[in-house]
Parts: sequence; C-alpha cells; structure tokens
Amino acid sequence: MPIRIDSSGGDTPPVKPGTNAHKLLTVLLDHPDMGFSPKELTELTDVPHSSVHKTLSRLQEKGLVRKVDSYWAVAEDVAASEIANAVSLQQIEAEYGDDAYG
Repeated sequence: MPIRIDSSGGDTPPVKPGTNAHKLLTVLLDHPDMGFSPKELTELTDVPHSSVHKTLSRLQEKGLVRKVDSYWAVAEDVAASEIANAVSLQQIEAEYGDDAYG
C-alpha cells in the first residue's frame, strides 16, 4: 500500500499509529513546551523502558524529537508545524462551522 510522503523532500515515512514511536511522539506533541525523562515517558505511554531510549533515538535521527540534557521533547519545527495545523483547523471551523454543506 502506498504511503504519503512529506512534499518538503523528506524521505522518511510518517510514524505509524499504534507503534511505540507513535505513542511517544503523541505525548511529546501534546506538551510541546515540556521535556520528559525516559522514565516519565514509560509511565505515560506504557512503552517498555528498555524500548524508550532506542525509539527516541530513532525519532531524533528523523528530526522529530530533540534531547535537552536527559529530557526529551518534540523538535521545535515539528511542534511549530503541529501548532500551525491546529490554528488553521480552528480558523476553518470558526469560518465555516462544523457543517461543510450549510
């Protein structure tokens, strides 16, 4: 099955829902201004502690997360993109409401 690739030239596919990477990234995106220790991420996501660091390292290689001291956070440009998308959706809803056919 084909997958959508970001048109900005990135060659990495999106994080698949249901994976450890998706669980960790979701928590970090929900709190873009905070950093979490691996232990905290384990408690929040139920991702095994032995998998957290390895998964975060892979996400860091893809540019999705960053490490600050011993804490992990969503990458600044990823957070900015998610915030921009949320604001755009809010503007569309404010303009057109929730009924696209009204």
